[in-house]
Amino acid sequence: MHGYCYVVVATAVLLLLVAVLPAHGAYPDDEVIDVDVLEEGSSCHFPMTPPVVPESPEERREHYRAMEAKDLARNRQMAKGTRRRQLASSTSNSEEELNLMPAPKLMSTSATDMTELMSSTSMFEMPMQSAFTIRDVGMYLVTVLFGTPALPYNMALDTANDLTWLNCRLRGHRRHRGRRPPPKTTVSEATTKTMSLEASDPVNVTPEKVKYVKHWYRPARSKSWRRYRCSQADSCGLFPHTTCLTPNRNESCTYDTVTEDGTIARGIYGSETATVAVSGGRMARLPGLVLGCSTYEAGGAVAMHDGVLTLGNQYVSFGTVAGGHFKGRFSFCLLPTLSSGNSSSYLTFGPNPAMATGACETRLIYNPLIPAFGIHVTGLLINGKRLDIPPEVWIHDGKGGGLNIDTGTSLTALVEPAYGAVTRAITRHLDHLKKEEIEGFEHCYRWTFTGDGVDPANNVTIPKFVIEYEGGGRLDPGAKGVVVPEVVPGVVCLAFRRSPLGPSIMGNVQMQEHIWEIDHYKQVLRFKKDKCLNHNLPHLPSTTPSPTAKN
Repeated sequence: MHGYCYVVVATAVLLLLVAVLPAHGAYPDDEVIDVDVLEEGSSCHFPMTPPVVPESPEERREHYRAMEAKDLARNRQMAKGTRRRQLASSTSNSEEELNLMPAPKLMSTSATDMTELMSSTSMFEMPMQSAFTIRDVGMYLVTVLFGTPALPYNMALDTANDLTWLNCRLRGHRRHRGRRPPPKTTVSEATTKTMSLEASDPVNVTPEKVKYVKHWYRPARSKSWRRYRCSQADSCGLFPHTTCLTPNRNESCTYDTVTEDGTIARGIYGSETATVAVSGGRMARLPGLVLGCSTYEAGGAVAMHDGVLTLGNQYVSFGTVAGGHFKGRFSFCLLPTLSSGNSSSYLTFGPNPAMATGACETRLIYNPLIPAFGIHVTGLLINGKRLDIPPEVWIHDGKGGGLNIDTGTSLTALVEPAYGAVTRAITRHLDHLKKEEIEGFEHCYRWTFTGDGVDPANNVTIPKFVIEYEGGGRLDPGAKGVVVPEVVPGVVCLAFRRSPLGPSIMGNVQMQEHIWEIDHYKQVLRFKKDKCLNHNLPHLPSTTPSPTAKN
C-alpha cells in the first residue's frame, strides 16, 4: 500500500448524495480498487465544514446549557475510568507502569500482518462537518462510506471512545440473545440523563424545526459485512462492552454500552469495509474495520446522526484499525465555531503534508481503561507568566491527574487548583466589564468580541493563554480559546469549566484552528497552528456516481 486517501464529510456532500442517488444510492463496487495497490504519493481529501451556533438568543442559551450537561457527563465518564484504573493498578504509582502500549494486533478479516500495515506510507482523509448547534451540542460530523456497495453515513466524531457504530436494521428480527432489553426510562430520568430529541427533553427547544433523515445500515445488503460470533475468543472475546452469555456458543457477538449522559447503543459486532476517494478519480476499499450494528440507540442526540466514528486509543476503534493501514497516523483540523458557511477542513489518515514542518511534538499517554489520549502538561502561562499550579495536577497517576484531549467535549475542564489559577488570572483583565449570568458558564461579561480580542475603546485586551507540554511544545489557542464570543449577542464567557473530577480535559474549543496528529507508531501527538483552509488539495473523484443499490 503506497499512497494517500480521504473520505468526504460535509453535510452538503451528504445531502447531495442523498438528492442525486435515489433511496440512498451506492458506489458501484466494480469501480473500487484495493487500498493495497495504491501508488506511492496517491492522495485523497474530504471537506469538513465548521460549527454553527443557533441565531436566536434563547436558543443559544439552551444550546450552551446542553453543552455544559454533555461536557460534564463526558468528564464523569473519564473520571470513572480513571477510578477503575486506580483500583486495577493499586500497587503502581508511576506513569510508566500504568502506561498502555498502543495499537495491539488488530482483529480483521484479513490475514495481513500488522507490522506490514504499519510500515505503509499511504494516507487517506475524510471530510468533517462541525455541528455546533443545539441538536448536536458541539459534535463534529464525518461522512463515511460503509459496506459493499458503499453507502454514505453521517457520523459524530469522537476521539475519546472506542466503539464505532451505525444505526442498524437487521433482517427478520431486531433482538439477539445475550443483550438486555431496552430499559424503561421515566420522564424524570429522560430529563436528567439524556440529551435526545424527545418531548420531555428540556434541551430540545424547537423540535419541530429539527429534521434529519436517518440512513440505516442494513448488513444483509452489504457483501462485505461479516458478523463476529461469541465463539471467536481471539476477536469477540477481546472486544469491549460484549454481552455474550458464554464464550463457546455460535451466537452473534453482542455489545451493550451506556454512558453517563444517557447515550445507549446495543447491537452486534461485525467486520466491514469502508470506501475512500483517492486522487486520480478512483475509489479504494479499506477492509477489516470493526463496526457495531446498533439495533437500539437512545440519548446523546442520536436522532441527529447515523452513528459514531471513534478515534480512541483502543484497538477496536476506527482510528486505530484504519490508521494501521496508513503508518498508524491520523490527523484532523478543526475549524472555529463562527467560520463562514462554505468553509471546510479534513480528517486525514496517513502522513499529512501540512505537518511536514513547524509542528510541535509531545509524548502520548495511553490509559488501559479509557480510550481518551493523555498528554503531559508542564505548565500554564498567562501573558508569559507561569501560573503557580502544583505539578501533581498534571501527573497521569490514575488518581485524577493529567490532561486528556477530547473532540467530543467543548469547553476545557480543569480541576482545582488549576481552574482557579487560570480564571483569576484572566478575569483580572475583564472584571471592569458588566457581569452577566449565563447558565453553563461561571464567568460572563457584557462585551462584543472583536476579531483579535483587543478593544481599546472598552479597555479590553484578552490575555494570551498558553499550555506548555512535555518536550517544550506550546499551544496558544488565541483569544477565542480564552473566551467564547457571542454566547448571546453582546456577551462573552470564559472558555473553561471547573471540573469536580479528574483528569482535566482539553475540549474542541481550544483545539480549533490547529492540526492535531496522532502517531501510534511513534506514540506522540503533534500539533501546529493552521487556519484549516490553505491546504493544497489534488483533484478529487466525483462524489455522485450512478445509483446501483437502494437502502
